[in-house]
Amino acid sequence: MISFLSVFPPFRGGIARFSDYLYKNLGSVKEIDGVNFKTLYPKLLFPGTTQYEESRVPSYADEVMHSYNPLIWKKTAQRIAKDKPEILLISYWHPFFIPAFNSVIKRVKKVSPSTKVVTIAHNVLPHESFPFSERLMRSFFQNNDLVITLSSQTEQEFDSLDVSTKTVKLFHPIYETTLPAEPKESLREKYGFKSDDKIILFFGLIREYKGLDVLIKALNNMDVVNNKFKPLIVGEFYDDKQKYIDIINPQHKDTYTIIDRFVSNEESAEVMSISDLLVLPYKTASQSGVLADALNFNLPSIVSNHPGVTEYLKDGENGLIFESENIEMLQSKLTQYFENEGLQQKIRMNVADLKDELSWKTFTLELDKYLKIL
Repeated sequence: MISFLSVFPPFRGGIARFSDYLYKNLGSVKEIDGVNFKTLYPKLLFPGTTQYEESRVPSYADEVMHSYNPLIWKKTAQRIAKDKPEILLISYWHPFFIPAFNSVIKRVKKVSPSTKVVTIAHNVLPHESFPFSERLMRSFFQNNDLVITLSSQTEQEFDSLDVSTKTVKLFHPIYETTLPAEPKESLREKYGFKSDDKIILFFGLIREYKGLDVLIKALNNMDVVNNKFKPLIVGEFYDDKQKYIDIINPQHKDTYTIIDRFVSNEESAEVMSISDLLVLPYKTASQSGVLADALNFNLPSIVSNHPGVTEYLKDGENGLIFESENIEMLQSKLTQYFENEGLQQKIRMNVADLKDELSWKTFTLELDKYLKIL
């Protein structure tokens, strides 16, 4: 049996969504028990409006874990150890959670020494500085029997820690979200767009490292109005919203649509279905769940040249790639894309070919293969 310690819905966000998909797919080939958080972030450390999905449907995974209460760490370890699982699978994404994870691992191993510890590392190095992060990370990863990375970027970051634990690189699977039933044209009307608008999508939580300012600065010196470019920014601002609005070219402000909130999977499907192009101008990146979503909808993308997001993209073949923070190069790629219909069709066709290669079925079978030989 696998005990899967992670954040799951009703918590929102990319890690919870990934864990939800993995739980359901891995559950088709393995007996799996989900252990969810009861408390994730303290309010002082969470910049958003809420940590939960709007529906707040109760979790199918047992809500036990607490990120910063040692008494609950003991309770969580007891909850896991009583079944003496073959594998304790952990989702890791930030050093803040390492004291809790280390405590659980130690207590589970004391009761069930044969339990193997496997971590899926969504990130290795944190996007922002965190006290004693490298020391914490080494202590945690050294407590593992296997670490699964999801991109060459996270693999390189893990190698930089000089930890002896075995690692295997897999990939971030493509989310298999259902297409909206409503026709594209009526969906565009719903969001205030016309059929000939060229919708340029920036999607995801807005934080400094995501590079929204890079996209805005690139568009500032382009003929946005006459080209019918319509920038669509979708995601809750975890950064100062006004500083982004202030750098928008005043002549372009009416062309921008900003949806400043966390959107549901259903809304995500709608905005990706109506968009012409996704831009991921990340300043740093390990991998991208947003890109995985876009691929599901055959939505072409322009991304910055970080290995974590470019790993399966070939410039001019199934996407476009620009040098990170190079505003002039991003402008050039935007022009190249929208002035060449043949390129648009080629990229959309080639994006479809990635779906089988990066499917959840393929990921699950690969993961199960490595779990079996531990």
